[in-house]
Amino acid sequence: MIRRGAALLAFACAPRLLGAQALPFHTQSALTTAFEERALRGIVMAGTRENVTVAVTSLVVLPFAPHQRVTTMVVLPLVHKRMTADPGGGETLYSETGLGDITLAVKWAFLARDRFAGTTRLALMVTGRLPTGSTGASLRAGGVAPRPLQVGSGAFAAGVILVGTVVRGRWGISADLGHTWSATGDGYQFGPVTRYDLAIGVRFPDYIETIRTKTLQVYLEWNGSVSGNDRADGVVLPNSGGHVAFLSPGLQWVVLPQLLFEGSVQLPVIQDHNGMQPDFGLRGALGARFLFF
Repeated sequence: MIRRGAALLAFACAPRLLGAQALPFHTQSALTTAFEERALRGIVMAGTRENVTVAVTSLVVLPFAPHQRVTTMVVLPLVHKRMTADPGGGETLYSETGLGDITLAVKWAFLARDRFAGTTRLALMVTGRLPTGSTGASLRAGGVAPRPLQVGSGAFAAGVILVGTVVRGRWGISADLGHTWSATGDGYQFGPVTRYDLAIGVRFPDYIETIRTKTLQVYLEWNGSVSGNDRADGVVLPNSGGHVAFLSPGLQWVVLPQLLFEGSVQLPVIQDHNGMQPDFGLRGALGARFLFF
């Protein structure tokens, strides 16, 4: 009885204590409180695509929450791309590391229905990508590397994402649907991208004893994107774009009310490429989030 009473008292602070429960690794969340406000997130992601290795270390800053339903975000990525002579390694044909394109975003939860031990929220995100990454790196054999190998895109991009999150007790579910348009930079234009994500999470233990109770969230996500063809000097590139999707199990460990660690593995399930393109391999990601009080 005492245990249940403590849990009820903790849930009375919702949705703040429910925040970590509805923050999957890859899928957006409609929450604008707890780890989605005045917070810092570090992410390291790495994966391969045949003989190309891509690693991105991102610092995600949520510097300002002007309202309990509005939050802002700045993503500062450090990008490393490397191409070898064959998928197993061998001679390095290309290697470049540098600051990638900085992304700015604003999220507005236009619908919020908090309830006992849960919340229901719908949010709209508007994003903008700045062409801060370099596009002039050269192959070791000579000549400028193709735009997809560069650490930057070379052009502005804008996007909009609709996000929904529902939390009921120990269970949480989030889904998003978004679209991004890219401008043309130096004659090259990346195709438009439609993304869709779904994440289901469950928390352990069932009851939260106190605000300092350590919890473990287990997630299973589906992360997909449909991309249009790129264009170079107005000419459509047939070997670009397509539909890819990943099944992404993940874990999130909340060790303190203001600190959590997280990790995820992405398994490629759908790889319906336009034309002839190499397949994606396994991708891994690790991260941590810190909440400033």
